[in-house]
Amino acid sequence: MPQVQTRFREIESMAPFRRSPDVHRPHEAAVTGKVPEWLQGDLLRTCPAVFAQGDWQARHWFDGLGQVYAFRIGSGAVSFQSRLLDSEAAREVAAGRAQRSSFGTPTGRTPWQRLLQPVQRSTDNTNVNIVQMGDELVAMTEGAQQLRIDAATLRSLGVRPYGQDGLDGNLMSAHPHRDFARRQVVNLATNFGSSGGVVSLYEHGDGEHTRRVVGSWRTERVPYLHSFGLTPSRAVLLAHPFSVKPLAMLWSNRGYIDHFEWRPQDGTRLVVMDRATGATTEYETDAMFVFHTVNAFERGSETVLDVLAYPDAAIMEDLRVARMVERLPDLRPSLVRITMRPGQPRAELQTLSEAGFEFPCIHYHRHSGSDYRFAWGAADGPATNDGSGGYASSIVKVDLHSGMGRSFSDGERIYGEPVFVARPGGTDEDDGVLLSVGCSQQQRSSALAILDARTMALLASVEVPAAIPLGFHGSFVHAQGANT
Repeated sequence: MPQVQTRFREIESMAPFRRSPDVHRPHEAAVTGKVPEWLQGDLLRTCPAVFAQGDWQARHWFDGLGQVYAFRIGSGAVSFQSRLLDSEAAREVAAGRAQRSSFGTPTGRTPWQRLLQPVQRSTDNTNVNIVQMGDELVAMTEGAQQLRIDAATLRSLGVRPYGQDGLDGNLMSAHPHRDFARRQVVNLATNFGSSGGVVSLYEHGDGEHTRRVVGSWRTERVPYLHSFGLTPSRAVLLAHPFSVKPLAMLWSNRGYIDHFEWRPQDGTRLVVMDRATGATTEYETDAMFVFHTVNAFERGSETVLDVLAYPDAAIMEDLRVARMVERLPDLRPSLVRITMRPGQPRAELQTLSEAGFEFPCIHYHRHSGSDYRFAWGAADGPATNDGSGGYASSIVKVDLHSGMGRSFSDGERIYGEPVFVARPGGTDEDDGVLLSVGCSQQQRSSALAILDARTMALLASVEVPAAIPLGFHGSFVHAQGANT
């Protein structure tokens, strides 16, 4: 056992998962180059940051206890701030009694506890995403709870409450969409029942706390749904064949994802839901595994969904801590377009680019739910097939019209999700900057890269003497009064 524990702790000394102590008060960062004067606001991000504490070890990357951090940008200067997430899950781990559901780590529930509570309590370790809802900052994971975060201190302000709306206990996606025209947050909530699962599409106003169910889809086997597509009139659920029968989850001590099975014989189902009526239409296509949708849009009567597709769910095993200690994961799935046509039950697949990448972004405010031209993402993976040549990382840009791409890399840091920020008054789709955080593979330092989204040239590098673990998602929140 001691040898196994030591192995699990190794990840905290590895790039890109090591971390430095919290920086509770904003610390001025060193800027090389020039930050655009118009760029004013906060880049807020989350990440898994603590993988071992006492006798507890996170078995999966997604189970690391969360950290929130911010790069605060204004008048050409940048400061950095960070804080470990104060959650009930973290407090349980600190007390040596981790009993909440985790993603891929067994809980410490006794047989008696499992008997009394057949369904595990959902985790509040909201380490996946942070978004703005009205005047609130909200940190999310794939659970039944979201945490409110204080914008100035990054402290947790407790659970974001929702009214009696029939969705209590449902697991919410950490990838909500924004309907800017209607000023609505739109998201998925999944309920695991004895006879199957119910996936509900819900919406609520920016600052509201009561969710309204738009429509629901019932299924015997529940797919792992990480994200979804949204157009002005439709939602698109990608039900790949990585799924579970909910009964298998009762009285269990295993991690959430440990119950799911890869069943390629089932193929992939596409569920298109009408946002006005809640009616659903299903299509089918080849088996694939998808974490992230890139965009969805309508083309006449057709529904188009662009995704980043892996051939199977092996990537989920590659993200287990024991596996990552041996070899960092290859996060370079293919950009695939899925076209669904009325009256044709089988959807059409088209690979749009040879450039593989994860953590996609687009000019979201202007093109979410509509046809678009450019997508950006992080291409992270072994530099050689045998794993002997180090780890390569770049930020890529793909022109969907031509299939051509551009990229940025400094040859040393491992970069995560780029966030697109449009230049005020800009008219072109790629007129703006990309913000991406990279951790050094050699030193305990990190940097925010500010890139010209059009040319992929580095405008400024903002360095901090702190190791920031590679994380998942975040948001840029414009400064009050900034011209957006």
